[in-house]
Amino acid sequence: MTDKDDSLDNNNIEESKLDDISKNIDTEEQDQEQTIEEKYNETFDALLRAKAEVENIKKRSEKEINNAYKFSTEGIFLDLIPIYESLDIAISQGQEKTSTDKLMEGNKLLKNMFDSLFEKNSLEVINPINEKFDPNLHQAIKTIKDDKKENNFVDEVLQKGYKLVDRVIKPALVVVIKN
Repeated sequence: MTDKDDSLDNNNIEESKLDDISKNIDTEEQDQEQTIEEKYNETFDALLRAKAEVENIKKRSEKEINNAYKFSTEGIFLDLIPIYESLDIAISQGQEKTSTDKLMEGNKLLKNMFDSLFEKNSLEVINPINEKFDPNLHQAIKTIKDDKKENNFVDEVLQKGYKLVDRVIKPALVVVIKN
């Protein structure tokens, strides 16, 4: 063998090695592309599932809010029904069977039922007789002059007011002393 033949054999061997390396590189690139594509598909699938879950939570929340609003008065009506039924029974008794004492007793019972209903639902009665006038709780209907009483105090309550939790829903209508 000659140097030329050796050189050709070496070149062939080197080309063969280069081809093998090139094939390995191509295979690795394809594997990387496949791995990247799989990760992309997994991530995209997870994104779609998360988006669907968010939509489901949104719909469920809207439905719960609507139901809460729809049935928010149910509790108070359940408390009002016995009072209504008591009034209905009292009216159906007729005037000839009802004495003034029984009527008064029934009215007191109804008032007690309303008082417990108010208390249960955090409704506070505002009855400011002989208290200092507070425009946040009271509405002055008229003023009177009375030198025997202190200025800016409530002399008379024309209608009681009502406060639900901490919010005045109806101010007390009052007569205020202005000297």
